[in-house]
Amino acid sequence: MRVVVDGYPHLGFRARFFDDLRVDRPQEYYEADTEIRFSLSTLELIFREFEVVDWRSPEVIGSTELKGDQSLAFLLAFSCLRPSDWTRERFAKVARKHKQKGYRDGVVIQRLETPSQYQLLEAMEESLPIIITGLEPTPPCDDWSLDRLEQEYGEAVVFMRSASDHVTMKRFVAELHNSGEGQVKGGSSLEFKSYTEGSRLPDEMAGNFGTMYFENEDFVPPQLWFGAVATDVPATPLHRDPLTGFLFQVIGRKRLDLYSADQAELLYPYKSYNTYQKCWFQPDKPDFDKYPEAKAATCTSVELHPGELLIQPAGWFHQVYALDSPTMSVSYFWRY
Repeated sequence: MRVVVDGYPHLGFRARFFDDLRVDRPQEYYEADTEIRFSLSTLELIFREFEVVDWRSPEVIGSTELKGDQSLAFLLAFSCLRPSDWTRERFAKVARKHKQKGYRDGVVIQRLETPSQYQLLEAMEESLPIIITGLEPTPPCDDWSLDRLEQEYGEAVVFMRSASDHVTMKRFVAELHNSGEGQVKGGSSLEFKSYTEGSRLPDEMAGNFGTMYFENEDFVPPQLWFGAVATDVPATPLHRDPLTGFLFQVIGRKRLDLYSADQAELLYPYKSYNTYQKCWFQPDKPDFDKYPEAKAATCTSVELHPGELLIQPAGWFHQVYALDSPTMSVSYFWRY
């Protein structure tokens, strides 16, 4: 893999994966499966904020050009990350609570009709996922479609594929229509199609898909999960977040497979991570020869329908399937 810093050739390097990551600076030209090119300011951002940097953010993806094997680029990107002491302590604290309460044996995820903020805070304190029903944006979810999204937000940039490729809602909806509105099949949980994968929610959309509880300032910037995804593999691979997530479903249905935090040793999580921690074990195509402890893991599944809001306390491992394609969700992470 070749890494190039525009205007600063002496800062570039070669990265190779064997049993470990090896980095060097060869003096002669070499063939590379992947090339990553970005600015000096992006390189400085990565080194300065490795505990919090998000590769999907406009500051990073919006200034990066990628050629070749995307999976190798992601592997190098994750190798650069380190969790903060707060994140490690957070996961450890949640794991102790889940073990004490016996969540590994399974939990019942309640559906509550427009509960109070106090009820939400109680569930968050108990670290129990819940689904809230009876909430609707204005207009309601039934009124939202690809065409309406294009009509309302046509010039809004919904995500960036690279520094030179900023995709507007109008263009993205056209791509979805051209692909048969996303009726696709995937061969791997890493094989994403036309999907925003948690890009930042455009400001133009916040009025209709804002927070349903608490204040906007109580959450980090919201994310958009929108587009065409395979329905036979996870749209989002197995991982966990150190913040409590609020996931509002707008178009289509999703299924979430949840694993309690005290099962970390069974799921083989990455050692290099920051704001969220992915797992080497993939439940959709389990390799028990490589990951034998995963045989003992127990899963709780829940289905999320349009107009429903999932509150998922910090530390729960989860993978997400889109049961319908196209799909649209908006997520918010509680700051505290």
